[in-house]
Amino acid sequence: MINEVLDQLVYLKLKSAHAYLKELHINDCISQNELKGLNKVLKKEVEAKEENNKLYNVKVAAFPFIRKIEDYDFSFQPTVDENKIRNLIESNFYLDATNVVFIGNPGVGKTHLAVAIGYSVAIQRNSVYFIKFYRLIRNLKQAYNEGELEKKLKLYFKYKLLIIDEVGFNEISPLESKLFFQLIDMRYTKRSTIFTSNITFDKWPNILGQDEMITKAILDRILHYSYLFNITGPSYRIKDKLKLNKTEES
Repeated sequence: MINEVLDQLVYLKLKSAHAYLKELHINDCISQNELKGLNKVLKKEVEAKEENNKLYNVKVAAFPFIRKIEDYDFSFQPTVDENKIRNLIESNFYLDATNVVFIGNPGVGKTHLAVAIGYSVAIQRNSVYFIKFYRLIRNLKQAYNEGELEKKLKLYFKYKLLIIDEVGFNEISPLESKLFFQLIDMRYTKRSTIFTSNITFDKWPNILGQDEMITKAILDRILHYSYLFNITGPSYRIKDKLKLNKTEES
């Protein structure tokens, strides 16, 4: 009992209380019942702190919305392997610096799945950050122009999991492609990144500055250690409308 209470005081960073309790225990000045009561109170505080830490990591991740894997309708998108997604979430892929790539038409649920995976990582008290591709490129370009590129690259590097959403909605210049490559190269084999895109890989040169060489270098690093999901189903956004039409027809 005493060791459990002392561990809780360490976790809560109550150094003076920790030292005082040790002194009380050594001098036999605290009863077992008192320890049980103290343990009960501290346990509640530890639970509250852990919950706050989870919420903090979710908040700083800047998710556009909160989605859990339980919210995804796998029956509507049979091309998505539910077991593979759930096994991925239960794994430590982010500790192995493994990437995740979702390719598919707009509306098929790529961002939903990316956020759900990111959420599962964040609530385990890991640093996660979500950003749209166009905003990422804009930030890198601005940092480059201001002579702060290295600082900005280190900022994005620090996240254990970085989610880059909607790669391909905006074409970027050759310079911007090289800036994007620097980030991908910095995170390669060291940090995990989730990518979503509505563009198949053969068309990526068209959006990455028309540069075949830089595109190949980027894709090599993204796909070397990765899970790839190609979603070919209908738009997830019109799911309810399709159900309503079927109900009206019947």
